[in-house]
Amino acid sequence: MVPVSTTSDFLLADARAALRRRLTVSCRTELSRAFAAWLLREPETDAEFASLVSEAATREGAQQDFQTVAILGFGADAGLLGAAQIEVLKKGLRRQAGRQVVIDGLPVAFCSDAVGILGIALGAKAIADADLLGRVVQWASKFLKNSYDTEHAEDWQRSLFAAADQQLGTSLNLPFPKSAATADVRTALEARGLIESSGDNQAGEADGAQIVRLAIREPQNELNCDRAALRLAAVESVIRAATCFSGGTKAARAVKRSSPLSSRDLQIHDLVGGERFRSLTNAEIMKQTSVKKRLRLDFGLGPGDAAKRCLDRIRDAKGYALSREIAKKRATRK
Repeated sequence: MVPVSTTSDFLLADARAALRRRLTVSCRTELSRAFAAWLLREPETDAEFASLVSEAATREGAQQDFQTVAILGFGADAGLLGAAQIEVLKKGLRRQAGRQVVIDGLPVAFCSDAVGILGIALGAKAIADADLLGRVVQWASKFLKNSYDTEHAEDWQRSLFAAADQQLGTSLNLPFPKSAATADVRTALEARGLIESSGDNQAGEADGAQIVRLAIREPQNELNCDRAALRLAAVESVIRAATCFSGGTKAARAVKRSSPLSSRDLQIHDLVGGERFRSLTNAEIMKQTSVKKRLRLDFGLGPGDAAKRCLDRIRDAKGYALSREIAKKRATRK
């Protein structure tokens, strides 16, 4: 746990406000706004997120471009798509998987769009269609490693490429950059369930301390929208962890306010029950036979990334501690 108090508390609050201003100024594309909303899951952005996803689902044919499909992918991961919208996403993924990745000897522009590639990967994973997932994997495998290795890619983009690769389950096994400069990216992706916690408290604390340094010392107004969204998500995670660890339940809820959940997520919440969310980790919830069976039969959720993201989404929205926070509290009692 990273202590956030006194002078650093004020400086971090200033950095947090600067990052929010940066998002307002720099997030001009629909995809960037959807990505930021997907990362943050806050009432201020949830309505716009739902609107962006809903509008994207109305596009057909040539209008269903790469960015549109990526937006739907983020929406699918957040549980925002209805049955008809899922079918639209499937059409978009099939269309995307059939596109050329090299034209006149040069990679097509979308190959370097790390945010968009992540959205596509999340969408393909969320719909759980093995044949379609295989098509997307085959398509992405043609360019993903080159996009990762190019000298023009920054480490934060490589982190998103690696996360997309992990979601798709290709044979590339792209590694997550370990640099101190991407501590915020790792934390933001872990908060969204795209990176498994190592269970190493020292490594987690080192990343948390580095996030505070990055937020306080670096000029936030030089970050582009996507980078600012990742850093803000990490800052919010550090603050939430600090307030939860210190027992500040009311403070934690003030930092991470409740977000509206889809009707499906609300049903899953009611099935699992608040007491389990408060006292058990996600893995422990999924080991309970009665809950595990109902989640599989009623919602198609089995043990794995999709279930973890769903449970974390509910934890975020309802203000419950995340699994790693429950584990940390238990460790301090021993």
